[in-house]
Amino acid sequence: MLPVLEFDGKVLTESKAILSYVAKEFNLAPEGNFQQAQADMLAHMIGDLENMLNAGSELEDPEKKEKALKTASEEVIPGKCAYFEKFLVANSKQGFFIGDTLTYADIVVFTFLNSYYLQGNAERIPEQLKKYPTMSAWYELVRTQPKIQHWLKNSPPDLLGFIY
Repeated sequence: MLPVLEFDGKVLTESKAILSYVAKEFNLAPEGNFQQAQADMLAHMIGDLENMLNAGSELEDPEKKEKALKTASEEVIPGKCAYFEKFLVANSKQGFFIGDTLTYADIVVFTFLNSYYLQGNAERIPEQLKKYPTMSAWYELVRTQPKIQHWLKNSPPDLLGFIY
């Protein structure tokens, strides 16, 4: 299925283009070209993880599928979480990935981790993140944002569920 956004009679396709546009329209893009590039980098990292999990999920050989998903779960995703931890320590002064307000980078990373680890349940911090103290604090900060709370409580149940 191709993602499509129609706005004022104009059409955008491609999820990354839509993400960039919506982020700018709703003030979720960080200020400055370098900070926007950092947000894009984080969003692309999550896109790569999603692609890897989708590819692993679609393998027909059960042994290869199990190995691919186990590698993702035990090595790749924890490695990215360690990177996110270092990124937050180096760049965050207010708890968010970039700057002092919520950006689309925070939303993209949060949504992935919430879906992957908690299958859309955002009542707590995932156990897998507790070994990353800065990530745990960031997750709680994002999870408790009023608009994020509203979305989590009112979104269609099948939208935030486990997809991998």
